[in-house]
Formats: sequence, C-alpha cells, structure tokens
Amino acid sequence: MRQTRFVALAAMLISIAGVSAIGCSSAPSHSQAYPPRPTGKESLSAIPDASSWHKVDAGAFSLFAPSAWEFHQLQGIDSYVGEFVGDGAKLTFDYGPYSSPLTEAKAPTYVIAHKSIGGFPAKIVSPSTPGHGLTGIYFHDVGRSNKLCLWGKDLTSTQQELVLKVFETIRFGGAVPRYVVPPPPPLPKSAQ
Repeated sequence: MRQTRFVALAAMLISIAGVSAIGCSSAPSHSQAYPPRPTGKESLSAIPDASSWHKVDAGAFSLFAPSAWEFHQLQGIDSYVGEFVGDGAKLTFDYGPYSSPLTEAKAPTYVIAHKSIGGFPAKIVSPSTPGHGLTGIYFHDVGRSNKLCLWGKDLTSTQQELVLKVFETIRFGGAVPRYVVPPPPPLPKSAQ
C-alpha cells in the first residue's frame, strides 16, 4: 500500500515538473529530469579492449578504468576532491558548487565537445596537440547544485585517448563521503 502511494506521488511530481524540467531553459534549476542512465557495464561495450577494466568508485560518482587504476581521496576546502591514477596518468577531480567549467580551454588550441554522459550534459576538452594542456570533462549540474570537473594535465597521446574513453564511463549516484579517507601507507622499500 505504501509503495503504491509512493509511485503515485512520484508520477504526480513528474507530471507537475513536466516540460520545464526537461526543456532548454537558461535559468538555473536545482532539479532536472534526465533520461535513464545506462550502467557502466553497458557503456563498456562501446569501448574496445575494455574487458579487463574495473569499476573505480569515488562515492558521488564512479567510472571504469584499466585494472591498475586507483582512486585516492584528497583533502578539499569547499568541495570534494580526489584523483584517479594509473598507466602513468593522473586525473584530478573537484566535485561541488564551485568546480571549474574549463573556460580556459578555447579553440583552436583545444578540441571542445558537448555530449551526454551517464544521462548528464558534459563538456569535454582536449588539447589539439597532445601533451600540452588539460584533457578534461565538466558537468555543469549533477544534482543538488553540484558540478564535476575531472582533468589530466599534459597527457601523452596514448594517455589522452585512454582518458577520453574513461570519461565515457562516468556514472553518478553515490553519496559524497563525509570525511577524508587516508591513502594507503607506502610499501616498504623491500617490497617494491
């Protein structure tokens, strides 16, 4: 009975929000309706050689990356920050209301694309000359007035190609951790 009421209430709220939540209004909106989000596994099918990739969970969002990639949470001031590292590359992220919209990336120095990833509009930038600038992705609104900027700096052409594929697998839906998880202790020199 309770579940039926919840479904009816949800349907009513969706019909009230209607077109204004989905439209192309330039006014900021704190709640937007997005199409159903595919899971990370579905998005991996479009990426060649991604069968050995694994899910790397950052709480508020996750992505799929090659098996050697790791996530490290970092200390932030006014937002949730961290990094994904692997294959000699480092992707840093800033998740919160003040994340950079990557406005410093301008054509013709950068290739700029706009697409939907995980059901959210995204801006993707990459330097026209690999190894010279930021390869990044920016989501203007991922819910609750939060934005996400994820970027790597001066990536080689191979790393840039890989990172652009990783961007395609980003999915949202988790909670932002309430505290900083310390990184694992370094391995003793004898174990390296």
